[in-house]
Amino acid sequence: MNLPKIDITRNQKNIIIMSAAALFVFLLFWIFLYFPSSREIASLKNELISMQQQIQGIEIFLSGSQSRDEAIRALKARQLYLSNKFPLGEEESLRLIPEIARKMNIDVISIRPGLRTEFLDEAGKQVIIEGKTASYLPITMEVTCFYKDMVAYLTKLKSLLPAFISVVNLDVRKEERLNGKINSTIGFNLYLLV
Repeated sequence: MNLPKIDITRNQKNIIIMSAAALFVFLLFWIFLYFPSSREIASLKNELISMQQQIQGIEIFLSGSQSRDEAIRALKARQLYLSNKFPLGEEESLRLIPEIARKMNIDVISIRPGLRTEFLDEAGKQVIIEGKTASYLPITMEVTCFYKDMVAYLTKLKSLLPAFISVVNLDVRKEERLNGKINSTIGFNLYLLV
């Protein structure tokens, strides 16, 4: 089967070549300039939103104060409280965690600290506060106690410990004997500045 031959004039060839060249230039522009710039702009927008949320949080905190001086004093007190809650080492907190438990009628079976890990923000970047790197230490503790004692312990632990601590997981199992006690495995994260 023979297809008919299409004759293209010199002007039509020039138009096709110019169109192909324009399309090629457009694709180069889009791949090498527009696409990388749009990703950077999206990253900057996310950073701006994060900063605006921090500013809004500070403004909300300050709006409840009666005067600017009182607001500054409140911010300094809050900063001092927070800086005291980020210890340099974990030794004191590791000593206090089982000690507080024993004082609250909780039998500590074992306590196992994990490896210290860097604390990362939402963007996956290292968190640095006043020139120190934020990190956390995972801790697993096995206990036997009454349920009400464990609830009271977890509530008091945050206020009695000289560091920020968060409960990551909690596994509660009823003890075999009929004494009302439970066996529990508690996973903590202890936050530090190093």
